[in-house]
Amino acid sequence: MRFLITSSSGIFSPAVGSIVEVLNHFGEVFVVCPHKENSLAGYTVTLHKPLKVTELTAFGAEIKSWVVNGTSVDCVKIGIEKLIKKKIDFIVSGIHIGSPSGRDLAYCGDIAAAMEGTFFQIPSLALSIDDIEENEVNFSSFKKYFNELIEVFLAHKHPKGVCFHIHFPTLSERNCQGVKVVDFDFTFSRYKYVTIHDDHQDFYVLQQKVSERKDKETRENNSTKASYITVTPLENLISQRKHIRQLERWFKDKQIIEKELP
Repeated sequence: MRFLITSSSGIFSPAVGSIVEVLNHFGEVFVVCPHKENSLAGYTVTLHKPLKVTELTAFGAEIKSWVVNGTSVDCVKIGIEKLIKKKIDFIVSGIHIGSPSGRDLAYCGDIAAAMEGTFFQIPSLALSIDDIEENEVNFSSFKKYFNELIEVFLAHKHPKGVCFHIHFPTLSERNCQGVKVVDFDFTFSRYKYVTIHDDHQDFYVLQQKVSERKDKETRENNSTKASYITVTPLENLISQRKHIRQLERWFKDKQIIEKELP
């Protein structure tokens, strides 16, 4: 079993080291990470400048690792296409610090990197944790729970075109209640624009804030608050082919007639 690890937090994040430590027990590990943090880069690739790749020995000589002056999606793509000469069996991206809930998924570089793996038909996981600062994360507990979770994922065949988001609550050995499988509520967002006033103009800054929704919390957030690890399947665009037949029916009897311009 060969694993590719990436993280929008950068290669020297303790999150990456924790994932490496766990996956090294299950097979051969490769690490390709951005040269700097880009956790809210979303599904972004570098088009207008060449990518510089530097090989490191960040995890010892037996684990090949590289940094790339690009995004997490760049790292997955260039790792598979150019850097790693062996077939990758599994991709793990993360840990995103914070909670990419609802439509904030679109902004999360670690989820985008896992989604990129599905385009290569490679089973992929994106990891996040509910802590706000990386130095608050209990990585000892994370490794314990992630070791148990990865055993489950490796024991099953993954559907094509689907990656999985695993979101951990704030961890301790005492407070994790188990695993719940949940969906996302795309009306929910933690990130809101905040207005900054000066004498001449207003500026707007995107900040993480508590949701203003008063009616209910999402299933994911309720589960996380109750100290459950949540798992959510995410489909990529290729899997939306199932909707083609429906669209074909919409336009089956509709004639689009080219009109002459006046």
